[in-house]
Amino acid sequence: MDIMLDDDWIKKFDNIDNVYKDFYKDDIYYVNLKFIYVNRNNEIEKIRYETFLLSKPNCISREEILQILKNSSNQDERRYSLLSLLKYNITMDNDDIQRYIQLNEERNFLSVIKNIDTIMFNKTINMMQDLNDLILVFYEKSNELKEKNPYNSTKKVFLGHNKNKKTIKKQYKD
Repeated sequence: MDIMLDDDWIKKFDNIDNVYKDFYKDDIYYVNLKFIYVNRNNEIEKIRYETFLLSKPNCISREEILQILKNSSNQDERRYSLLSLLKYNITMDNDDIQRYIQLNEERNFLSVIKNIDTIMFNKTINMMQDLNDLILVFYEKSNELKEKNPYNSTKKVFLGHNKNKKTIKKQYKD
């Protein structure tokens, strides 16, 4: 006797689940890098975008950050130093989406990174994965500082010995 199992309910569940798949949280495998370059007059001079693939899910290592900084600190034959490092990470749960949209509820997903160390991103809803950013703000370094202010330089100090003094070797008697 062959008994047929009714597995239609499993197929229906899978179909319904596929509709909501975009609202489940998942690991982050890439982050958008946004570079903002500010000149000496405090004007935004250039904005550059780049996609960065993470070597580990949800994590940018310290070495990767340092490499990004090294590669992006020179732009258009000018040198820039890092002014600010910001992380934009959507941490909303799937239950919060409806309330967020209907009530226009304000949420703050932006945080300041104070130390250059490994940056961790929280899991994000699949539908909002492409909104996660790492924003790097650079400020142009000044080359004219030494010319304008003569006191803003290191003074050389020479240490010497007096030519009139001679070292005398003492002899010890047994």
